[in-house]
Amino acid sequence: MKITIVGAGRVGVHLSKFFVDEHQDVFLVDNDPRHLTELESDFNLRTFCGEPTDFEILREANANSADIFVAVTANTAENIVACSMAKSMGAKKTIARVDRFNYLLPGNEAVVRQMGVDYVVFPDHLAAQSIISSLTHAWSKDRTEFENGSIIMVAVDVKETSPINGLRLKDLSGKSRLMHISALRRNHHTIIPHGEDHIQSGDTLYITVTPQGIDTVIDLIGIEPVTIKKVIMMGGSTACELIAREGAKRFCCTIIEKDRTRCRQLMEACPDSDIICGDGSEFDVLEEAGINRCDAFIAMTDSTESNILSCLTAKDMGVEKTIAEVEKEQLIQKAESFNLDTIINKPIITANAIFQLILDANVDSSKCFVLPDADVGRITVKADSFLTKAKVMDLKLPEELTLAGLIRNGKGEMVTGATRFQLGDIAIVFCLAGSLKKIEKLFSR
Repeated sequence: MKITIVGAGRVGVHLSKFFVDEHQDVFLVDNDPRHLTELESDFNLRTFCGEPTDFEILREANANSADIFVAVTANTAENIVACSMAKSMGAKKTIARVDRFNYLLPGNEAVVRQMGVDYVVFPDHLAAQSIISSLTHAWSKDRTEFENGSIIMVAVDVKETSPINGLRLKDLSGKSRLMHISALRRNHHTIIPHGEDHIQSGDTLYITVTPQGIDTVIDLIGIEPVTIKKVIMMGGSTACELIAREGAKRFCCTIIEKDRTRCRQLMEACPDSDIICGDGSEFDVLEEAGINRCDAFIAMTDSTESNILSCLTAKDMGVEKTIAEVEKEQLIQKAESFNLDTIINKPIITANAIFQLILDANVDSSKCFVLPDADVGRITVKADSFLTKAKVMDLKLPEELTLAGLIRNGKGEMVTGATRFQLGDIAIVFCLAGSLKKIEKLFSR
């Protein structure tokens, strides 16, 4: 598959790495040579320095024969024009990053589609949706749904007092009909666990579960379900505005913002929310906002360090759920070691959303999204697939993968040793980073 990416910022770099890991042909365009030199030397891709709306540059970058053309610069107009040009030149599918919500409105999206843009992605809206989901399902650290919720993946932390702490995975075999511990994150490393592995306090478990098994997971981990009602947000970003607007019927929101002009804009855009003009990192401002009575605290300022520290302060003050935007990738691992409930990184969220769009478009890609050093894939079982040859217990699968679940006729099921896959089944696969393409070839044998 040929993929042309315009924009070598954080989203473009994430996409390039993901597609290179899948052994696709990647062509990356940017007008700053500093962004390209290191990438070309470190990854198996071709780079082109020039303007994204230059016909010659686009032809050199194979836009005319691209299976996927993605424009993710910081300039919305540039992205739309580049997609329009690429589509006219012969690109099969085009995706543009935008910076305003009104591009997502049905009437406007139809106009953009007529211009040659098949899909638009708005990072702030994706982040807002992710956070609203996290607030709605506050007992989990993260949550992702496959095939309209037929299979759900939740991430949960293991506490010292958890009933599951110290158990081996095979001790949980009686629960395998409804849930499956597909991966665990320990000391900044993702592990594909097996029956003899012990669960430890401090682990983050990635559990795939059917909708009927959610209560089983809650009981197993020893979680007290929490209902989020009062939410305080630090930073008047577009994402915070969207959370307040879209979550108005579910949450009572307060936004703390330093800039007075932005505060006036928020008052007009979010009439059902309280807007406080002040510095959310200051204790008296937090007290004025009612930090001692809130259920969730969200920090989404431009400063990663301030976001982390403010969430830690909120946690010390008894806030049940804390969410920090961590845009500095070098601090993600550090943030994981702190007592934060959820970490938001918009470039990663955006890249994963683009992968999902590619899946929905039936383009040849199996990757759904990524964990820090693992991949999650959705593979459709073909008639002659390796998976159909025998029961799972007899397949001798590689140790770097686990079959997290299957979807058959629209219904989710857990995979057991006695499972035998059928034509048309969708297999949900967890594997270590860089292994997915090899596994996909194995399953297509």
